[in-house]
Amino acid sequence: MEKLKYIFLLFIGLINAQETITLEQCYQWSRENYPLIKKQELIKKAEQYTTENALKGWLPQVNITAQATYQNDVTQFPVKLPNVNVEPLSKDQYKVFADVSQTIYDGGNIRNQKNLAKIQSEVQTIQTEVELDKLKERINQLYFGILQTNKQWTQLQFTKLDIKEGIKKAEAQLKNGVIFRSNLDVLKAELVKIEQKEIELQAIKQNFVQMLSYFIKKNIDENTQLETPEKILLTKNNNRSELKLFDAQKQLLETQRKIINTKNTPKLGAFFQGGYGKPGFNMLKNEFDLFYIGGIRLNIPISGFYTQKNDLALLENQSQEIEIQRENFLFNQNFIEIQQRNDLEKIQNLIDKDNELIELRKNIKTASLAQLENGVINTNDYLREVTAEEQAILTKITHEIQYLLTQYNLKAQLNN
Repeated sequence: MEKLKYIFLLFIGLINAQETITLEQCYQWSRENYPLIKKQELIKKAEQYTTENALKGWLPQVNITAQATYQNDVTQFPVKLPNVNVEPLSKDQYKVFADVSQTIYDGGNIRNQKNLAKIQSEVQTIQTEVELDKLKERINQLYFGILQTNKQWTQLQFTKLDIKEGIKKAEAQLKNGVIFRSNLDVLKAELVKIEQKEIELQAIKQNFVQMLSYFIKKNIDENTQLETPEKILLTKNNNRSELKLFDAQKQLLETQRKIINTKNTPKLGAFFQGGYGKPGFNMLKNEFDLFYIGGIRLNIPISGFYTQKNDLALLENQSQEIEIQRENFLFNQNFIEIQQRNDLEKIQNLIDKDNELIELRKNIKTASLAQLENGVINTNDYLREVTAEEQAILTKITHEIQYLLTQYNLKAQLNN
């Protein structure tokens, strides 16, 4: 009857709980509130600014120059012509002019710069995703830690009921002079030990709850119910962000290779220069005048070939380093996966044996309670059987939580 009363109270407590949250919700909330998530917005802005700057390479480039000079000599006619008076140029000369250039063909340099900004942004975004993925394992430890303390707490309440039942039997025997008071005190001492375990569990759970609340930025407490996740069917697909990062880094190197090649591509552009100065383009006219010149300019870089071979070799070296990093990452991932899948098989086998052991321990405890009541065994014998059943159940609880934790850690490892 007392057990039924406890189960009823426990059921009412669950109904009146403040709220129920899930593991997936904790993943989402922790990600949304993790400080590193703010970096992604900055990365997007940086990409936008860099792309806009690259596209401005198609706009006319304008430079305004003002110049005043004095020189020790000027160009003069070497001979004098009859009836012709050519005034020599002044040694002090002045001009203000504007240079305007317009790119017509740049060999794909601006396009490559735009692509470079996009891929650099992608690489940085994936790097933040790599760090954010690690949050799941930290949340797993806290979430399943709370679940384990909850189940251990529930089991302690059942053990308390068993001890109290034994105390009731022992008090009747003491009253009838069948046992000594010390036999009764053994059970009462065990009840105090269970109350100590309750205090320890409460402190452990409070610590887990506070840390989880800090990560997800939600006000949760000991009354908040955590939904126990279902066992999941894991696939072998590896969707880790690190693999996407390696691919993005290879794309970045490919874009850099294109930029190196475009350095030596001929560039075609139009130009215009106009201004006001003394003298103008007419060197025979020693006075302030307007001047301008315009045309098309073809630029063929040569010096870029000096370093092109080594620059491309450096990129190839970096590409090989990325492949080595990928290979090393997959090696470690496969090692962890094999280990965790073996752990899952082992834990499941242990749970099967836990069920057998618990059933046996329950039968033994039930029989020992009847034996205690009839004076066949003493309180120490009964307590030993109660403790053995409690330990068997707690071990199963630990194994069940370990199984779920290992599953969800493996899921986080594979990013399924």
